[in-house]
Amino acid sequence: MRLFIGIPLPGEYAQIIRQIQAAWKKRLASKVSWVRPELAHVTLRFLGEVDEDKVPAIVQAMQEAARGSFAAQGGAGGFFPAVGAPRVVWVGLRQGREECAAYFEKLDEGLAQAGFLAESKPFSPHLTVARVKTAARNDEWSALLVDLKKDWPAFTVSHVVLWQSILKPSGPEYRRVAEVELKE
Repeated sequence: MRLFIGIPLPGEYAQIIRQIQAAWKKRLASKVSWVRPELAHVTLRFLGEVDEDKVPAIVQAMQEAARGSFAAQGGAGGFFPAVGAPRVVWVGLRQGREECAAYFEKLDEGLAQAGFLAESKPFSPHLTVARVKTAARNDEWSALLVDLKKDWPAFTVSHVVLWQSILKPSGPEYRRVAEVELKE
């Protein structure tokens, strides 16, 4: 099973992402793969291919990391990598960054106890809007950053989800494997 742990987003986020994508699909010469807006989420930890018998240990780590619900809100956008040709277009969190980081840290510890390697990259909570396959030199990337800085609605993060990512020619499909409430 190809698994990841993330935070689902409210429907308003899909609507805003859809609007941004509609405006920019025609403006970019770059070859871009746009994330389906209804699949947008904040990834906490990508696990990759995992045997199904590891799911209970993953859920336990998710539960042990839970420290209560918190408020979150999208913020400014950016690119990975930060310099050079963009490969990923993303929107960061204006609110909820510290809470996501704290959850991630506890989650990573619990997953390490379950036999997963600790995450080597620095944690940066974000939602992916697009992946850039080939960047064109003359695209207005700075103008796209301005458009990503929307009045994103605030929402409450009350649960995290363990998703299975099923890769298909039409794009990925996500199936909820488990959901953990962020109890007080």
